[in-house]
Amino acid sequence: MLFLLLFLPCTEAVLRVIVADTPVRRIGSKLYKEELLTDEYKDAKELAYDSASRNLYFMYMDDSIQNSGRAYVNVITKKSSKIYGIEKNKATAVDHESGDVYFGSENGLYKYDPIENLASNIGLFNINIFKIIIRSNAMYYIDADNHTIYKVLNNGKGTVKVANVDSVMEFEVDFENRIHFVTMDGVFCLKNGEIIKNNDINIVYHYISDELKTFGVSDDGLYEVYCNGTAKRVADLDFFPKSIIFGDYGDIFYSSDNKIYRLKPIHKYTVYNIHRNTL
Repeated sequence: MLFLLLFLPCTEAVLRVIVADTPVRRIGSKLYKEELLTDEYKDAKELAYDSASRNLYFMYMDDSIQNSGRAYVNVITKKSSKIYGIEKNKATAVDHESGDVYFGSENGLYKYDPIENLASNIGLFNINIFKIIIRSNAMYYIDADNHTIYKVLNNGKGTVKVANVDSVMEFEVDFENRIHFVTMDGVFCLKNGEIIKNNDINIVYHYISDELKTFGVSDDGLYEVYCNGTAKRVADLDFFPKSIIFGDYGDIFYSSDNKIYRLKPIHKYTVYNIHRNTL
């Protein structure tokens, strides 16, 4: 099966056609091959990727337990497996320094044992964890009961409030340890103890960061989000992800409906320019 990607360049006199053997996505100026990793898990989200094992971890709705479960899919083999030992899972995170995998639940913090394929409660007992971010050997989470951001201390034995903010719905810690977050009042960034409100966008549904930049998925596309109160729209999105993260070598992973996809950058391709007077 052949797939066509059609778009207009700066002049409307020419129709540009790209022919590929797999579905193609365009994000800004870049083209990606879209590859289905799995469609076996309902409402998959909270993606977290481990480069060493090439496993992509996530949570999903498990009808067999009538609650949220957790699983992984290997992005090379596409083999997947459920992970046991935890119910009511809400958050997933990978420590990229150590490769350790963590889950947040209604009753604390869990760590994954890949040998036993089991997650065990290791701390933050009775804390309702909504989302986890691990960056530069530090762990942060949103408490689902008060929607406040905390930093974890002493391997889960204690916590400290990061800032005096509540109603946090989404957040990210970038590679300079600045905290980007979204509340009912807008989009903000915490830098050197100062909270800066973004004046260009009012909502970010998902953050996605690499070592250089932080992006946010908003209502009308993808924005590069700065920690100075500004943001720049950089791309349209013809899909709305439930979760989206970077992988290796420019890969992007995202989930939508009951499917998880891998977007692989296309570095070489053939473009056919069709002049409209030939149609």
